[in-house]
Amino acid sequence: WQGRLPVPGVANPMTYLWKGEQYVAIGAGGHSEAGTSIGDSVVAFRLARPGEGPSLWSRTIDRPGGRFFTVSAAIAFAFIALVIAGLRWRRRHRAVRV
Repeated sequence: WQGRLPVPGVANPMTYLWKGEQYVAIGAGGHSEAGTSIGDSVVAFRLARPGEGPSLWSRTIDRPGGRFFTVSAAIAFAFIALVIAGLRWRRRHRAVRV
């Protein structure tokens, strides 16, 4: 199990059971003197149920570098779509002139 925190974790995590589901909670925060992001949060994560795998979000976006690769893939896809659209537009307009 892993998860992304909005600011650095500053406490030991704790676990608890609520309505038959297990959660992990951690205090997260930072201050300017430590050179970290400023903020105070308590973040709780629900652990996967038996037989339940990690979500698509946690397998892709929430991994280290996941947001970078997702944005890079979206930009590459948009660029390829623009190139294909430009080639089709050029072909149509070239056929009209001839």
